[in-house]
Amino acid sequence: MHFRKLVSVLGVTAACIMAAAPVSSAMAQDGWPAKPIRMVVPFATGGSNDVIGRRIAQELSQRLGQPVVVENRGGGGGTIGAQVVASAPADGYTLLFMSSSLATSAAVQKTPYDPVTAFDPVSRVAAAPFLLVTRTDFPARTFSEFVDYAKANPEKLNYGSAGLGDNSQLATELLNDLAGIRTMAVNYKGTGPALLDLVAGRIDFTITSIASIRGTVADQLPKLVFTGAQRDPDFSEIPTIRESGLDYVVELWWGVFAPAGTPKEVRERLNQEIAAIVREQEFATFLKSAGATPAPSSSDELRADVARDVERWSKIAVKAGLKVN
Repeated sequence: MHFRKLVSVLGVTAACIMAAAPVSSAMAQDGWPAKPIRMVVPFATGGSNDVIGRRIAQELSQRLGQPVVVENRGGGGGTIGAQVVASAPADGYTLLFMSSSLATSAAVQKTPYDPVTAFDPVSRVAAAPFLLVTRTDFPARTFSEFVDYAKANPEKLNYGSAGLGDNSQLATELLNDLAGIRTMAVNYKGTGPALLDLVAGRIDFTITSIASIRGTVADQLPKLVFTGAQRDPDFSEIPTIRESGLDYVVELWWGVFAPAGTPKEVRERLNQEIAAIVREQEFATFLKSAGATPAPSSSDELRADVARDVERWSKIAVKAGLKVN
């Protein structure tokens, strides 16, 4: 009798312990998502991060059965919004949609997070070349003329970037280095404000993406050259920088990240859903209109992208004197 009572007491005790203990396995995620999900876009509205991020959020909302709400947190080249996600609970209800600015920002400044370890990559979404766009009355109409004009006017041309360490800034500083020119950065809290000033003629040029200008007044600005390895089939009249003889190829990527420690089951579900989204012809058409192509990946592949880009752009930042720490 005493033995049976002991077994009964031990069984109840074990059950209570298991009920009180935190679980991070699939058992804890059976109900995910049970409430709206926040997707932080760490730039102002109107840029490529915002345009593509909102479309991904819309598609995920339909697939997950819960709203995925975009929250723009601009500033610091993306670091302010990224820090919001890095410090958020790793419960699957806060995500980061960010371009390769995650790496370039860390290349020029000491960020409050490690871009490689502070996040659990979910999936890359898309990739695209940049485009060099000038103000309407800019005197150069070809890339060669642009370089000649910049050389004749050192430190007199101003370019817009989405903030210190943004993709556009590092891409422009690499161009400065390889072309032997010197142009000056004007940093904004996002691509949208930079494009507004470019349209108004307050800055001379910017290196940005088709996604950032498509559907805006900036789409009417002169487009001089692409930065990709090959011409874009939809813009076959626009050459690449490499065609000019300069060994310059730069592309950017966009991806989804979660705070480090987010349950594996959540990340795998998100990865699967994103892969399904980018395989859809309608989404591929949307990306094409934005000058981008689908580029889904595994979590490990996206983490490798970040680590590689941090190394590459750190070298450029030091050489351009952009490193602030």
